[in-house]
Parts: sequence; structure tokens; C-alpha cells
Amino acid sequence: MKGLVLFISHYGNTKQVAETIAKQITDSGHEAIVQDLRQKPPDLQDVNFVVIGSPTRFARANGKALSALKQLRKKKFTEKPVVIFDTYGPIPTNPEELEKGKKWLYPGAAGIMHRVAKEQGLNVYPEILRCEVKAFKGPFAEHELEKAASFTKEFLSKITK
Repeated sequence: MKGLVLFISHYGNTKQVAETIAKQITDSGHEAIVQDLRQKPPDLQDVNFVVIGSPTRFARANGKALSALKQLRKKKFTEKPVVIFDTYGPIPTNPEELEKGKKWLYPGAAGIMHRVAKEQGLNVYPEILRCEVKAFKGPFAEHELEKAASFTKEFLSKITK
């Protein structure tokens, strides 16, 4: 199988998750192409599934990620699986700040992208991956990249049946 991992990243965090996902795809015996959404998209002809991610910034998903989902529909990529991920954070530790921050963190880019992908009629994998960063420029919270690798193993096992 061949997977296309699309991402947009501002500080490199979302790119790291995309690369972790791609590595797990290849370690599982499949082919992976990693591509920044700021570049011209590759041909989808031989692609069996797409993984797409964006950082959560100001409670939004990146416009290029949302446009890419719409392009998948236009290119008739509606039967093959589309998997969604994002990065988010930092999470406030003060309970009062956390309550205020919830509107910025949830549903996050992944939740928004998941909804848009469903509205576009894409075959959206039901679960999303969210990876927390401790500060806007990183580093990741503990074990987040391992979580990305585990999530990838799990979705691969389900879509390759």
C-alpha cells in the first residue's frame, strides 16, 4: 500500500508528527510520501490512503489543510481512507486558565478537519490523532511521538484488512 502524508507546520511540530507517521508506515512494510501542503500536491493515482495534519492555531485548522480536503473530493478520492491529525497546545495548568483555554483547544484543527472531510463525502477514519506540544515552538509533551506511531500502527491494521 502507498500512503500520502500531507501536513502544514509553522514551528516544525506538525512536520515531526507527519514524519513519525511516515516512518511507521514504511516500518510496517508500506510506502509513504510526505509532503508539505505549501508544495504542489502529487498525483493521487497510486495512493491508497491519505493522512493529513495541521496545527491548531487560534482554535482553527490551517486553510491549506481544509483546501486539501476539498481537493481530495474534487479529485474523486472519496472511497479511500483519509486519516486526520493535529498538534495543539500549550495546555494551561491553572484550572481557571484551562477553562478559558478550552475554546481554543477543542475541537481543535483535527476536529474541524474531520467535520469538513465528512461534509466533503470523504471516507474519513473515525478516530483522530492529537499531539500536544508544551509550548508553541515545542517540545512535545512526553510520549506524543510514540502515541503517533501507535496510532499509525492501529489505523494501518484496520485499513489493510
